[in-house]
Amino acid sequence: MEIFEGVFLLTGAWIVLHAGFAVYNLFFHPLREYPGPKLDAATQLVYVYYMVKGDSCKHLARLHEKYGEVVRVGPNEISYLTVSANKTIFGNKPTEEATFEKNPAVYIQASGMAENLLFANTREHPRIKKLMAPAFSDQAIKEQEPTIQQLTSVMMNKLRYNRSGKAYYPNAAGVANIGAWCNFLVFDILSALSFGETYVIFRTMKHAHFIQCAHRLKPYHRLLEMLIPGEISDPSERHMENVRKYVRAREKADTGSDTGSQADFASYILKGMSEDEMVDNINILSTAGTETTATTLSSLFYYLTHNPHSYQKLVAEIRSSFTHENEITFNAIGNLKYLKAVIQETFRIHPSVPVGFHRITPKAGSYIDGQWVPGGTWVSVALLAAYRSPRYWQRAKEFIPERWLGDPEFASDNRQIWAPFSIGPRKCIGMNLSYLNMRLIVARLLWNFDFEAQSDNIDPHELKEYGVWQGHVPLNLRIRDARASRVGA
Repeated sequence: MEIFEGVFLLTGAWIVLHAGFAVYNLFFHPLREYPGPKLDAATQLVYVYYMVKGDSCKHLARLHEKYGEVVRVGPNEISYLTVSANKTIFGNKPTEEATFEKNPAVYIQASGMAENLLFANTREHPRIKKLMAPAFSDQAIKEQEPTIQQLTSVMMNKLRYNRSGKAYYPNAAGVANIGAWCNFLVFDILSALSFGETYVIFRTMKHAHFIQCAHRLKPYHRLLEMLIPGEISDPSERHMENVRKYVRAREKADTGSDTGSQADFASYILKGMSEDEMVDNINILSTAGTETTATTLSSLFYYLTHNPHSYQKLVAEIRSSFTHENEITFNAIGNLKYLKAVIQETFRIHPSVPVGFHRITPKAGSYIDGQWVPGGTWVSVALLAAYRSPRYWQRAKEFIPERWLGDPEFASDNRQIWAPFSIGPRKCIGMNLSYLNMRLIVARLLWNFDFEAQSDNIDPHELKEYGVWQGHVPLNLRIRDARASRVGA
């Protein structure tokens, strides 16, 4: 009986304590005057619910549609939808004290041991970026082109000559899941550049997403981390083990060789990183780059094949620009203006990272959009909401590459809000490589094949998001060899 009474009293005290937190958040918190739903302001549970559901970015979009450009989406969290907020939060700052640091509850390190380019604080980030910058120089990217071209050729041959319908190959009718093939190719490319050889990279992005859910509910995060299913956490752990094995083998090979190493990322990263830092940074390069690039390629082919005018226009540009496929090089594809516009429009209507890049206001606080925000407040710009908002775009939910090519109908589009690789000192270091990969793959696919959409395809906007978009969703397209109809191909 005494045990029962004790449990009852502890449970009651726990309920009263959290009810008190909710009352404080609603009526006494410094953010109490900001617009937004009361339940979201009272507790983190609402936002975490939508994160676990895979619907948090669309939840934010709905809130912005209802409440406007500034919304309180958590007890200590504000979401913005403006160009000025984007510049204030992510732009260059004169001092470290004025910088909006990355939110430690969101950017949870995969290994928990070292700093990496994505998660490093303002003081450490310049050092790590300087060490890694040579891996993304023009010279390094040029040396990586043969590897990328060769792996792309492998995919072309497999799509052309195998009609078994097994293991994602086209079936007898020529229908194949091109979304899966985009994933395979990008994973092969990034693993070759990250590890010097191709092998499966276990995706760790969803694991990081659920870790963030747990840390949003401190002090219960350690217990909640233990509840993450093994099917999510185990692949992440195995991936980190593989990365560490590679780093050690790579260092041993470099020490024992006077002839230099292959042109992978590690061969360009300057000496000065510890093993833990190298493991974390190679992990970031191999996971973040693969998932986002593959997602963008898959959604690009969905929107292209479901918008025949855009599809035919891009095909005509590519096939009229080259006489032979070997002319499709990194240098040459820079001249394909409509291809560039197609990629830009894909990033707009379906950003590869739909979630906002979370930051914390400086200790002293800061003005954002003319309003004072206390120090330590969680802030972000809702990318998915901003990129599909009629506030900034004409015909915002339609796929129209012409908006990037000076079409007067879209002169009022506010393209300053569009920053898929972020802005300021934390702008994505791999942006140029990502663009080149996508341009090359799309150009060579559309040079070689004709594609036809299938009725069972799912609009990528309907997919779930876990920091990045849900993968393994079929994009079935009918494939026909286009070379036979072209002389000299």
